[in-house]
Amino acid sequence: MPASLNETIAGGKGRRWRRWWLAVLAVPAVVAAASWALTEPLTDRGGSTPSLSRPAVVVSDEVKSAAEAASGGVKTPPAWPRERLEGAAAKVLLLDALIDAAERLNQIDDYTATFQKQERIKGKLGPKHKLTMKVRQKPFAIYFRSLEPQVGRELVYAEGHHENKVIAHSAGIARLLVPRLALPPDHPLILADARHPVTEAGLAHLLSKLISFRRLDLDDPRATTVLDRHRDDDGRAWLRSVHSHVNWIADRPFARVEVLYDPTTLYPMDIRSFDWPATGHLGALDLAEHYHYADLVIHASLTALDFDPANPAYAFHRY
Repeated sequence: MPASLNETIAGGKGRRWRRWWLAVLAVPAVVAAASWALTEPLTDRGGSTPSLSRPAVVVSDEVKSAAEAASGGVKTPPAWPRERLEGAAAKVLLLDALIDAAERLNQIDDYTATFQKQERIKGKLGPKHKLTMKVRQKPFAIYFRSLEPQVGRELVYAEGHHENKVIAHSAGIARLLVPRLALPPDHPLILADARHPVTEAGLAHLLSKLISFRRLDLDDPRATTVLDRHRDDDGRAWLRSVHSHVNWIADRPFARVEVLYDPTTLYPMDIRSFDWPATGHLGALDLAEHYHYADLVIHASLTALDFDPANPAYAFHRY
C-alpha cells in the first residue's frame, strides 16, 4: 500500500478519535453549563414586603364567640377530662383548648423541633422522613434538613426573600446535576414527595386547620369527637382527641383523625389522618398522613441567618 494512502487512513482514524474525545468532553461541559444556569444564586432577590404584625394563627372573633357561646359565655382555662369524654361537651372543650393553645403560640417568636412525617401520595404510602426543623413565626420562615431516609437535603423559605420562593437542594447524584433550585412553594417538584406546600408547615398552621375543622364539628351531628388520654409505646403520656365520620362528607378530607397533645402546653404534637375508604372496603382505614413533632424548643433565639441559604453552616453553597 502506498505510503500516502497509509498516511491518509491514519489521518482519518486520528480525526475520528479526536472528534470522539471532543464529543465525550462536550457532554460534561454541557451538563456543567446547564447546572450552572439552573442553580439559584445565593444573593437575595427579595420579595413582597412581609407584614410584621400578621399573627401566625388568626383566631377570629366569630370563632371565639362560637366557643364561648357553646360554653355558656364563661371563659375559663380548658381542663382536659380525666376520663373519656364525647359528644357536644367534648367538642366545646376541645375547641376552647385549641383556641387557647393558638393564642399562646402566637406569643412565641420561634422554635426548633425534630419533625417526622409519612404521607400517601398518588395512592402509595411513602417512607418515613425525619428532619431537623427551624421555624420563625412572624414573618413566617422555615428551614428543613433531612436526617432520614436520605441525609443532607435542605430546604428554606423566608417570607419576603428570594421572591418568596423555596430554596432547596437534594443529595447524592441529583445534587451534582442541579446543586440548588428556587421554586414556588406549590411547584410540582416541591410537592413530588409532599402533600402540602412548605408554607403550610409548622404548629401554627396545624392549629389553625384544627380550629377550622373543630368549628365545623360544633353543630354537625355526623361528626364524632372523643377526648381521652393515651400512653404510647415508649410510655409517654398524651392527651388525645379522635374525630370520625360514618359517611363521606365533601368538606372533610379524612374519615378519621387522631391527634396527640402535649399535656403541659396542649400543642398538637402528633396527628394521624386516615383516608375515606373505597366502596366495599373492609378492615382498617388507610393512613393518609402522619406528622410528629419532637424535641420542641420554644423561643430558640433564631436569627435571619437561620433562614438564609448563604448561611455557612448550611450546604446550599457547596457544589
